[in-house]
Amino acid sequence: MEDARKRSYGTRDRLTTVKWFLQASSGMFLVFFMAVHLYVAHINGGSPIELFDSIVRNLSNPWWLAFFLVFVWIITYHALNGVKGIVYDMGVSRRMKRYVSYTFIGIYLATVVYGTILALIVASTVSA
Repeated sequence: MEDARKRSYGTRDRLTTVKWFLQASSGMFLVFFMAVHLYVAHINGGSPIELFDSIVRNLSNPWWLAFFLVFVWIITYHALNGVKGIVYDMGVSRRMKRYVSYTFIGIYLATVVYGTILALIVASTVSA
């Protein structure tokens, strides 16, 4: 009986809790980012071209650049972790779960690296 209790609260359960917490906290950040986006893009007004120009100019500000980069990293994590959860809920095998995890890690890294490089290029061309 004692061994069964220890096994049920093992590393797997703690990791599941950490994953849940990361998903929930990334979702809270996305709510905050959505509020900032709605204010800057829609409430603040302006034409779409002026909006695009202001976003590009904002990337030369280190705080906006950091905000954008954190957004890219968090939304990518949140989306891929959500899709991975859906795939896992479909009852796939343990081997398939491993393939899905490695595939999503690759997609995450490629997306984050591409988004970071692109933002840094845009930021450097605006400030030059």
